[in-house]
Amino acid sequence: MNFQDWYTDTVDIWRVVPTTTNSLTTNTLTELYTAVPCRIYQSDNQPINMEQTAAHVKQADRLMCDASVDIQSGDQLIIHRGAGLGKSTPAIRAFASDPNLYFEPFGAVIPGLAHQEIRLLQQERVKGGTSVGNADP
Repeated sequence: MNFQDWYTDTVDIWRVVPTTTNSLTTNTLTELYTAVPCRIYQSDNQPINMEQTAAHVKQADRLMCDASVDIQSGDQLIIHRGAGLGKSTPAIRAFASDPNLYFEPFGAVIPGLAHQEIRLLQQERVKGGTSVGNADP
């Protein structure tokens, strides 16, 4: 199985980048990559948590993408489910853990299996009226 055929989703990768201007360093959330092919799998569909102040969701899914993609722990990921197939669904905002890299074994019988897996944390206050395809970083 070639994982390139399995990537039905896309991800936008955002990272806090320090910038220095006039000896003053500020941290800015910067979009590094857009529409990187990926796939969410082993979805941890937890039920919505209802509280008196607000409802919230907390899920821990996994994301798989090519081993060459630069994802670091703490990166903010905006995931578009089905975008690789031309679908348009509400975007998912999640945060990356340390990537687990799986490289191509020497003399692999089925080439194209090199990939990385990243555990995700999705923790959001529930909001209504989300537009399809939009998520604010």
